[in-house]
Amino acid sequence: MKKPIIVLGVGELGSVFARSFLKNNYPVYPITRETDIDELANTIDPELVLVCTGEVDLQTALKTIPEKWKDRVAMMQNELLPRDWENYDFVNPTVISVWFEKKKGMDSKVLISSPAYGPKAKTLTESLALIDIKAHVLNSAAELLFELVVKNLYILTTNIAGMVIEPGANVDDLRNNHRQLMRDVSTDILTLQTQLTGQTFDENQLGQAIIKAFEGDLNHGCMGRSAPARLNRTLELAKEFKLDVPTLVKIKANS
Repeated sequence: MKKPIIVLGVGELGSVFARSFLKNNYPVYPITRETDIDELANTIDPELVLVCTGEVDLQTALKTIPEKWKDRVAMMQNELLPRDWENYDFVNPTVISVWFEKKKGMDSKVLISSPAYGPKAKTLTESLALIDIKAHVLNSAAELLFELVVKNLYILTTNIAGMVIEPGANVDDLRNNHRQLMRDVSTDILTLQTQLTGQTFDENQLGQAIIKAFEGDLNHGCMGRSAPARLNRTLELAKEFKLDVPTLVKIKANS
């Protein structure tokens, strides 16, 4: 029998991963706010511990990971970068950049294949394949960092730009009718991503990756309900690092 998998946070995406693991014959143990994690850690030796909380709750969740599980942690949040987990002494954590969505009352919707990297990446991708969700394993940490920045650029640019264009606009509207706004917002976002990662990125490669994601679902809405909170978090980080993000500041002032 396979070792169990711990799913920390059983929301919409957590439930998708849990189903994929069950399909792959892994027992699944959920962790909710009522779970005594330390007690569970004393009774279960898991294959992996997948943190499925929202990005706002990520730091709180990571602090709760027991020492004996730190060599098998996996994460899947939006707005995720190495700086978010580097202070927790995890041993070779696995990260997947999720490019499918799951809303209440609806089945999963895949935009493009979700890239994963780390020792448990194969377990994640093979399990997702069993429920018809495309995912693939990356070859290096550098590839993972690029993919995380791509996802951050996509979600932050579309969400924040969506705050000032017509209600109900989708990514196809954004790229065709608001191209300059899209460029200005993404420039500010990339300025921050460069600061947060300490790396520079090929803007042409990033642009091609973003267009590929757009084409995965041209009808994907720009402004989600989390957009204002994403803008606020982004501006707080920009302020912390004394970065000039004029377009984001203007959007905040007009929102």
